Amino acid sequence: MKVAVEGCCHGELDKIYESIQFLEKKDNVKVDLLLCCGDFQAVRNEADMICMAVPIKYRQMQTFYKYYSGEKKASVLTIFIGGNHEASNHLQELPYGGWVAPNIYYLGYAGVVKYRGVRIGGLSGIFKPHDYRKGHFEYPPYNQQTMRSAYHVRNIEVFKLKQIKQHMDIFLSHDWPRGIYHYGN
Repeated sequence: MKVAVEGCCHGELDKIYESIQFLEKKDNVKVDLLLCCGDFQAVRNEADMICMAVPIKYRQMQTFYKYYSGEKKASVLTIFIGGNHEASNHLQELPYGGWVAPNIYYLGYAGVVKYRGVRIGGLSGIFKPHDYRKGHFEYPPYNQQTMRSAYHVRNIEVFKLKQIKQHMDIFLSHDWPRGIYHYGN
């Protein structure tokens, strides 16, 4: 199975799928799965954009809405987690994950799926110690604080993942694992 991995998506689905198609053609391969590691920006409309904690100059519709509306369909199965630049209202509607558009699946606050025998887990958001031990208390309309705290990792999500006894083949997080910069080139 060929898996493509995207860091921060920032709603640029057209560009990402075009890049995948280019590489498939160039290298004569077929990508079976796309994994996105946060900042997906599943913005459906103007109301979603208002709930996105980004500087105003970055509040742009991008292309996710085309996939949400059915105007386009993702060319490859896409699984993603949330980051710290998300439409908090949209992803909060799916705390346990779910389909956000045809062929595009959100893992929720914390989730695991199995695709073609590969177990894929993920934890959405970023770690902030002052919110870690709180429950999810945010709800629309958001203020500047809750718009951001909505995507902070909570200990209940980590606890749920720790209950899983079977191995995971792939795990997605938006935060970098501690010390990762000591590895790679």
